[in-house]
Amino acid sequence: MYPTASLSISDLFSGPYLLNIPLFQRPYSWGREQAEQLLDDLMEAAGISCGGEADQTYFLGAVVLMDAPGAETTRLTAKMTPREFGVIDGQQRLVTLMTLLAVLRDLETDAKKPVGKRVSAMLVAQLGTRFFRTERFRMHLSTRERAVFEDHVLLPGSSIQPTYLAAPSLPEATLLDVRDRFTAVLSEMTNSARRALADFIADCCYVVVIVGSDIDRSHQMFVVLNERGKKLQRNDILKSDILSRMSTGNGKWAVGMWDEMALALGEGFEPFFGHVRTIFGHGRLQIVSGVRQVIRDCGGSEAFFKDVFLPLAKAYVLVRSNGENVLPPDMQRTLTYLNRLPEGDWAPAAMMALKDWTRDPDRTAFLLREIERLAMLTRLLCAGSGKRVRRFADLIKAMRGGELINETHPVLQISREEVRGMAFHLKDFHKRNPKVCKLLLLRLGDELAGDMDAVDPDLYTTEHVLPQRPSATSPWRQLFASSEERAQLVESLGNLVLITQQENDRARNASWDEKKAIYAKGSSKAPVLAITRDVLDEQQWRKAQIDARELRLVSTIDRIWRVDILGQRPGARNTAASPVEVPDDALRRHA
Repeated sequence: MYPTASLSISDLFSGPYLLNIPLFQRPYSWGREQAEQLLDDLMEAAGISCGGEADQTYFLGAVVLMDAPGAETTRLTAKMTPREFGVIDGQQRLVTLMTLLAVLRDLETDAKKPVGKRVSAMLVAQLGTRFFRTERFRMHLSTRERAVFEDHVLLPGSSIQPTYLAAPSLPEATLLDVRDRFTAVLSEMTNSARRALADFIADCCYVVVIVGSDIDRSHQMFVVLNERGKKLQRNDILKSDILSRMSTGNGKWAVGMWDEMALALGEGFEPFFGHVRTIFGHGRLQIVSGVRQVIRDCGGSEAFFKDVFLPLAKAYVLVRSNGENVLPPDMQRTLTYLNRLPEGDWAPAAMMALKDWTRDPDRTAFLLREIERLAMLTRLLCAGSGKRVRRFADLIKAMRGGELINETHPVLQISREEVRGMAFHLKDFHKRNPKVCKLLLLRLGDELAGDMDAVDPDLYTTEHVLPQRPSATSPWRQLFASSEERAQLVESLGNLVLITQQENDRARNASWDEKKAIYAKGSSKAPVLAITRDVLDEQQWRKAQIDARELRLVSTIDRIWRVDILGQRPGARNTAASPVEVPDDALRRHA
């Protein structure tokens, strides 16, 4: 049963309703645009902006409240004993309405017909008996902006006074911006118009109040009835799940840490929970369901927050930032290579590796290198996302189990059949996966140079030295007369360099000498890369040069990622011929 009532704003902001914003709710986030829209709607409905008659009633949507612990409301009436209700849905509207009413109160200059007394009774609740009366603000915010809301909005006379804060948080600045905008608009109205607006809001604006008895039911109603508020995200649901079940002593600390991690991760905050679900082996569940299972596995919200959420969130901050200014240079470099890759199936494993990196930096550096190795080799194998996720799941399981992981561990082994598949795909890897091929060339160039080219990969495109489609009269067709041989050599790794799109457009079917001049030019924004400098000393570009360079690049792959792709080439000792197709079980898992 959900006790429900249709209440005017004056009814809601009076009597038994003492409103609190729970710790797990996000801070005030309505900006000027939403607040101005609400004011415009109210002024139009009140007949103020258009000079017409006021509407008899104006509906402001649903407000979902949660009963105080131990209380059980069966019916909403004005005669209820005053009690505290948590605001589950409606925070943005109610805070904005209170700010609007406070400005109307403080702008009143007509002593004969003041609105201040009525508004003050709505914003400040009178409690106790006639002889033992106490007061409290009608609404208590939960986070840092509570002090700003009470001292610079709700306190009589404060809302129209300039406010100077040394370093306001975003919610504080947003609240004050809305307040100041209301002041600017309402100060241009007459006293009678402001009084009419205040009375209209108090008497003619209605909300449907629905009270839930526990957090789960209240948030179920939130999902169904969410009106003007922002769309509920998974992390909002999880925030309520976790923080509402923490002890009072840890609650405020946990809210602060949660908001700090949310700010640090930005757009990565919601994907973070998907990675947590994956780390604990619940990847097949929906994200919210998966994380809830992790919470149960950990023994409850407090253990999850301290032992899982915080350390993994801090690790994910390092992952997303490449560990800049925190991790040693070798780890930063590895994370940079990983973050260049499309799709983040490797991220959960990297989070696990970095979770306690300060305890054993050498082990963490090794694990990150192995994660990058698996990430690249599975892409050279053209494995799908599902196969890559399963591969990393095996590694995560070993890390969580505390196993000693070295180069001989089964989860790091690449089968001979897989290596054969890589050798097959590398014959025309650019055609199969252009984006990863570009990243592979960047990586190989860094190895050849012995240093990392810290550039934006998006500045470069892949150029085929031997053109893909030389014209009928092109000298390239004379140098490579066989169309079959030309087709094979064009897609060879040895025939690929990285240059800008503008340079690529100029190079296209140019001669070898002309191409070298274009390649060598570079610019301050897009310098010549090591993988391109690698060809500049060649006096001619024929099959011998392409084959030799391919051999050198594949040999580099073998060296940095511990494979033997060269051993799978035709004519190599103790190897079978390259397959004409990759077997279905090319990514066979290891126990």
